[in-house]
Amino acid sequence: MYFLNGTIVACAINEGNDSGEAFFLFRDKHFAEDEELLNDMIHFARTTMVCVKKDRIHRFIRILALEWNKTLSNKILSQGFVKKEGERNLIRKFGPKPYPVVLPEGYSIVDGNTAPALFAANVHMASFSYDIELLPNTTKAFTDLRKAKHYDPNFDVYVLDPQGRPVGLATIWYDQKMPYCELEPLGVAFWERRKGLASALLNGASNRVMTKYSNCTGMLGGDQPFYIALGYNVTDIVPAYRFEMEVYPSWDNRSNQ
Repeated sequence: MYFLNGTIVACAINEGNDSGEAFFLFRDKHFAEDEELLNDMIHFARTTMVCVKKDRIHRFIRILALEWNKTLSNKILSQGFVKKEGERNLIRKFGPKPYPVVLPEGYSIVDGNTAPALFAANVHMASFSYDIELLPNTTKAFTDLRKAKHYDPNFDVYVLDPQGRPVGLATIWYDQKMPYCELEPLGVAFWERRKGLASALLNGASNRVMTKYSNCTGMLGGDQPFYIALGYNVTDIVPAYRFEMEVYPSWDNRSNQ
């Protein structure tokens, strides 16, 4: 994070833990075009945010940069990055009527007002193929997530199976300064897939946003066929820039080359 007079003005953020993907956030356009700041952020990404491959020699970083910021993209290219295929943004524009919410018999939907953070942790693990041994602090992470400024328990929805166990979740984030909200995450336990639970969660969450915020015009989702089938469309493509390097241990003769 970068501060000015005690206020955060910019952030360099990883997309996932050690994934090699990063993006920058700025308080306003002025900081997004500050060349000294950009140079430091790019250097930080290229050195500290890189993903180290299994051979412990090859490293890479991929930075997403919005098309309008030519100052940033030119700076990135000047520091050895190569422009690659970008990342598509998909948005479903809200219609005038509520979306259908259809669940199998015995299943129900609850939200963050009554569902504990443990529900989110359990569903997330069962949806994204990891266990508590790999990430033992998952429940704490979701507990802390609920302290975020834009967390709304009404937009944090869960599907319960006939026994009352959580098997699906969808969390929506919305800032009234934005024209659309964002879905992150959406997950269904692996043994409950192909039952329409994800569609029910997404549609139900959309209805909640539409009811509370008439100025929200749509929802940002993922880039998979599932979303396209539900009415999502590509609205823009964010350019991506990749930097790769080889770093050898100091005792390796190749480190001097």
